[in-house]
Amino acid sequence: MKKSRTILLAFTFLNLLSAHAQQTARFIENPAYKPALGGLIGTTGIGLAFYHPLGVQFGLEVGAGLMPYNMQVVGTYGDYPTRSVARARLHNAHLLFGWVPFHGAENGFRHLTINLGMGYLFKAKGTITTQLRDPQSYGDIELQPEEIGTMYTTINWKESVTPYAGLGFSDMRIDEHFGFNIALGGYFLSQPSVTVKGTAMLEDNEINQPIIERNIQNYRYLPNLQLGIAYSFYAY
Repeated sequence: MKKSRTILLAFTFLNLLSAHAQQTARFIENPAYKPALGGLIGTTGIGLAFYHPLGVQFGLEVGAGLMPYNMQVVGTYGDYPTRSVARARLHNAHLLFGWVPFHGAENGFRHLTINLGMGYLFKAKGTITTQLRDPQSYGDIELQPEEIGTMYTTINWKESVTPYAGLGFSDMRIDEHFGFNIALGGYFLSQPSVTVKGTAMLEDNEINQPIIERNIQNYRYLPNLQLGIAYSFYAY
């Protein structure tokens, strides 16, 4: 009887230790950051990122992205319909520090992160190539859009380090190795410069350069809505 009581007490003690360990592990483990490598896609392009925990409540994200963007635009120049091709190239590397404020929660908010950091824009440039859409008649002479000329507008943000701030939900588990990430934030860019160049009959349009530059001088916020899937090097 004494021996059975001792065994029962021992099992009870082990169960209490196990429950305590599981409860403690939930608060020791960083729920939003694991050593992981993943792919990103969003409004700032596609890229790769490496994630690493810094203790229980903090984490690190290091990555790089490319944004090759082309778009056809139909508009007007005065009373004349135009056709434009817009091209944007925004390539960056980023370093973000994340804070996990609700790391001990028992719901999805344990994955919430507040992110601050910086991005290095090694290319941030947009070009718009514009022609009249239709031929134009001058008396008996009809000129094609190519003969009238082409206007080239280049918008350039200088190569620089830019601050970043945002929120996200990180490492929402898909299985023991893969996690889903979502982030919303933005970069604060330098003031852009504008270059306008015209050909043929549109050569004099360079005079519009200061006007365009003045109109877009406050376009310095680059929003970032980003989705990603990361592979954790260790099973969880």
